[in-house]
Amino acid sequence: MPVSGDLYTFNDWNINRSPTGKGVYSLHKGDETIYIGKGDGEDGIRARLQAHKRGDEGPCTESATAYRREVCSNPSSRETELLEEYIRINGRLPRCNKRIG
Repeated sequence: MPVSGDLYTFNDWNINRSPTGKGVYSLHKGDETIYIGKGDGEDGIRARLQAHKRGDEGPCTESATAYRREVCSNPSSRETELLEEYIRINGRLPRCNKRIG
């Protein structure tokens, strides 16, 4: 099951209203999921999305056009589950993910 929740435009206004707590998120470019990640500890969902938007995580994720987010208690486990599911369906990681975990 992909990241639950609404699809938001990847802009500062939406990102700055994202949860500050722990969870997972997926970045999209058009219809393609390009990255699946987690926000954990001090780097909650909002902080991670802000880092991608600023380009801190590189040009691949900076080019996202939309995102989904999901608050959860164990982001590491949920991120692994999402990445393994993506690989099962697509035969590879999302193009901006380098590895699982």
